[in-house]
Amino acid sequence: MNYRVVIFLFLLIILGGKMVFAQDEEVVTILTAKPVIVARGESVQLPVRVKIKNGFHIQANPAADEFLIATTLTLEADENIVLGKPVYPPGNLYRLEGSNDDLLTYENEMSIILPAKVLEEAYPGKVYITGSLRFQACDDKKCLYPRSIPVKIPLEIIETQK
Repeated sequence: MNYRVVIFLFLLIILGGKMVFAQDEEVVTILTAKPVIVARGESVQLPVRVKIKNGFHIQANPAADEFLIATTLTLEADENIVLGKPVYPPGNLYRLEGSNDDLLTYENEMSIILPAKVLEEAYPGKVYITGSLRFQACDDKKCLYPRSIPVKIPLEIIETQK
């Protein structure tokens, strides 16, 4: 085989893979939120808004099958904030062409609700709850590699209101 053909095919495979990754970066984004204001000792429901590019979907949590990669929110908080278990919205039924089984997916925009409690001893001021959202984005023909994107939730702690 001609070396030019081999080099061309090698570059096509390498660059083609990078194009898939470049698409992947734009498919799912976390929408920036305004800081949620909460008093010390109070509980709050924090929304994490997720935007999914048109034509794509991500698996719901729980996913329709144990072998699918469910969308998962993993967060760490300040030592003065106790996080509850994320509450995922119900998935929408989605069927791939030629399949007999329905999937549970999210499309367009969805919100995950994160229950949190600020302890009495917390200092007033702005804090961030950080972590990641893990998902696998697919369209009607292919699935992209699973990935995680950063999540940053602003929270403003104020003095206890009387």
